[in-house]
This record gives sequence, structure tokens and C-alpha cells, in this order.
Amino acid sequence: MPYLLFALSGLLGLVLGSFLNVVIYRLPRRESIVRPASHCPDCGTDIRWYDNIPVASWLMLRGRCRACGVRISVRYPVVETLTGIAFVLAMWRFGPSWPLLVAWAFIAAMMVIAFIDYDHMIIPNQIVLPGAVLGLLASVALHPQRWWVYVAGSLGAATFMFLLAMLWPGSMGPGDIKMALFMGAVLGAHVLVALFIAFLFGSIAGVYMMLVQGRSRKAKIPFGPYLAIGAVLAVFLGEMILTTYRNLYS
Repeated sequence: MPYLLFALSGLLGLVLGSFLNVVIYRLPRRESIVRPASHCPDCGTDIRWYDNIPVASWLMLRGRCRACGVRISVRYPVVETLTGIAFVLAMWRFGPSWPLLVAWAFIAAMMVIAFIDYDHMIIPNQIVLPGAVLGLLASVALHPQRWWVYVAGSLGAATFMFLLAMLWPGSMGPGDIKMALFMGAVLGAHVLVALFIAFLFGSIAGVYMMLVQGRSRKAKIPFGPYLAIGAVLAVFLGEMILTTYRNLYS
């Protein structure tokens, strides 16, 4: 039975990842994510169901549109694969439970935010603001004895990012602050782990871009992807990292 649950979780993640690709492409363009049906962005030909099977269709078509032959970005199977893997890991971490559904929704949201911010330097309000409200409601419902931890995590993370934006203008945007609000609402105290990982990875990437790519220190870099990476890793590793830290310094 556990193997069946893992298989179904991975399949669900692959299918949802295919839909997330649509959201990533259409949301910043203010297009409907429901209509029209999936189509080639170059020639406009509708994509048949057998050409829309997650990962498999991209491999069978060798990354090209069947109608016009234009290249289809490798990002599509990457998003689908990452979502599938993350869903399996969430099943392993939480098992069949309400927290699993929250984790799945949170992972999907982080996936969309990461790629939209990478492409457009935008963190969409349509995701982070409803996500913060719904995430907080879910956290309070699932952890009524510790509701204040999630309120404090949400407000504390957003305040921290706001102070950074005030102290170092240009370092953080309004979207990063609202994303931190969302992350804290779902992660609670584990948002500390998420922010640490985000700044660690962001710093490494920044140094690499300056030394290897020759970017200026003042060049704007989307921080949403690093926040998303930190948030997802905190879903799986947050408890372990905080417990280890407490044991070392208690």
C-alpha cells in the first residue's frame, strides 16, 4: 500500500505539474488559465491529449511541436518532474493526512511563484495574498493549540523582509515581503529555516553571478526562486533542522 500511495502521489504531481506550466505561462500575461485549451504558443495548434502526457509526450516528440516543429522548452518536463518528486516526498513526510494536502498546495504555489518571478521579476498577488489567508486558516485549524506560532511566523517573516527593504533599498521588493507573509502562515516557526536557506542559496548565486558572469553588484536578481526553494526544503527538513539546532545549543 505505501508504494501505491507513492506512485499515485507522483502521478498526481506530474499531472498537476502540467497544469502549473499553463499557470506559469499565462498568469503574468493576464490570460485565462482555463481557456483556450493547451496549444502551441508559436503556431497556435491545439495540443491533443496524447501529446500532453506529462514528461512522456515531450520525450516522444523530442521536445518539438508535432504541428510546426518549433522547440518546446525543457522547462515543461522539468516542472512536471519536480512537482512529481516533491509530491512523493510530501507523502513520505506526512502520509495520507490533512497536512499532506496543505503541503501539496503550498509546493504547487511555490513552484509557480519561483518560475514566474524568474521570468518576469513578478511575485503574483493572485497567489501570495489568498495563499497567506488560506494557509493561516489551515494552519490554525490543524494546530489549534499553537495557532499563535503561525501568526507570529507570518507577521515576523514579513516584518523582517520589510526591514531589510527599508535598510537596504532595492534589496527586497513588495512581492518578497508578501511571499514571506505566505510562507510564515504555512510554515510557522520553520519559516526561520526557509529564510536561512533562501539567503544562503541567494548569496551563493549572487557571488557566482558576479565572479563568473561578471554581473554588477547592483544588478537586480529575482529572490522569489530562492524563497521558494527555502520554503519547500523547510516543509521536509524544517523540524529536523530546528530540533538539531536546539539540541546543539540547549
